[in-house]
Amino acid sequence: MIRLPRKSASTENSLYHSLGLKDLPFPTDPVVNPYSDDPRRNGTIYATAPVQDKINQFEQLLIRPGDFLNRIRLAYLWSKGDQQSGRGMGKTALLRYFRQRINKDWGDTEFNGQFSAVVVYVSFSSQVDRRYMEQLALSALIDICKSGVLDASRAALRYDNLTETQADVVLNYGAEADPGNLLNNDVLKACSIEPAKLDTAIAQRLIKEGVSAATATALARGTFEDHLRSFRRDGNLEPLYVPRDTRILDYSRTLLFNDVVHYLRAARFAGGYLFIDDIENLVDQMTRKDRIEFAKEFALCTVRPGYANTAYNFFSCVLTTHQQASYSLTQAWGEAGLAAIARLDPDATHSVELPLPRPDQAERIVVAHLDHYRADPADHGSIKPFTPDGMGELLRGRQLPRVLLSSAATVITHAAGLGIPLIDAAVVKAALESSLPPVKPSFTTGLDDVV
Repeated sequence: MIRLPRKSASTENSLYHSLGLKDLPFPTDPVVNPYSDDPRRNGTIYATAPVQDKINQFEQLLIRPGDFLNRIRLAYLWSKGDQQSGRGMGKTALLRYFRQRINKDWGDTEFNGQFSAVVVYVSFSSQVDRRYMEQLALSALIDICKSGVLDASRAALRYDNLTETQADVVLNYGAEADPGNLLNNDVLKACSIEPAKLDTAIAQRLIKEGVSAATATALARGTFEDHLRSFRRDGNLEPLYVPRDTRILDYSRTLLFNDVVHYLRAARFAGGYLFIDDIENLVDQMTRKDRIEFAKEFALCTVRPGYANTAYNFFSCVLTTHQQASYSLTQAWGEAGLAAIARLDPDATHSVELPLPRPDQAERIVVAHLDHYRADPADHGSIKPFTPDGMGELLRGRQLPRVLLSSAATVITHAAGLGIPLIDAAVVKAALESSLPPVKPSFTTGLDDVV
């Protein structure tokens, strides 16, 4: 007999309901993942109050809705410390916040309906050891495929290539107006529009705009990701670097900084942002020669003449870094002429540095996560289920956002498992002490007693 899957249990029966919560509010893995569907990990939950002054600084440098064309072209998001102590400060979360803010409607809200913009996000979860700029470009292309901007652009181009009457019929086909109809070939056919002819017309337009023929055809047909895969014998896009199968890297920079820029401009995008996260994983294993070569290639793609991106000042770049990583790039940045454009210095005007949150700011981070999972909206803004001394104990020496969220997850899970409705200092201590790894016994030989 076939047993049917059960429906998900009601949140009323959740393990966390005794704490007034629908689910565990904190990520068990506090590393932000922009592609996750989990709001605890993808940056949906974000406490703006603790970093409002940094958000304002970021907006003044890079958003500038009233002066978009004169925004900063290269900026840095810093944290104090080295590769280890500089991690977990919230740099990725801040980038994800702006990525979500802009990409939710391609800048329509952000820029008051004046124009469209897009954020492209690049990160390196592991260290890169060769063809650095090419791998950076390929990572950006993969994000573009995942973000939905290609479909939005294709819909805009289809709309622009229809008559006003045709567009109105397509959009209003069905029960209610739906821009998604523009991508539905069956709807187009039902409206007496031939999709293949429409795609051909769009491809021809893109070629005139400067997009290479094969790429223009793929973009017009909505098969750009398949086009990228065709460069690899294994048909994969990740990992980015595969020995003896690197043809895609020969084209990645041109595809991103020429073809994609021309395509997005044709689809009404005024510009965008290239967020480059975890830059240390890109530069830490570079030799001095590699760093200089990378800096020159980066300058060519982003600020020097040579690509459509720089010709139109399309992408503004934001790099996350810390002081240790910046030391290794400083000389190379100077030789590439980048230091004159944007000096690698946390105190420079084009830099935003995230400090360690104060205890009151760290508390707001915790509350933002609790609020997202409240069973009773009346508790919104409170520290429940923590008592004041419980919250104080949680925050003690744990203001680093990554450590704070991980510790909070441990405490909530511990309390829920025991059915404890309020979390005081004793509960926090017990939870965190029980999560510590056991101390290994030390063995002595007795030789220490020998004189």
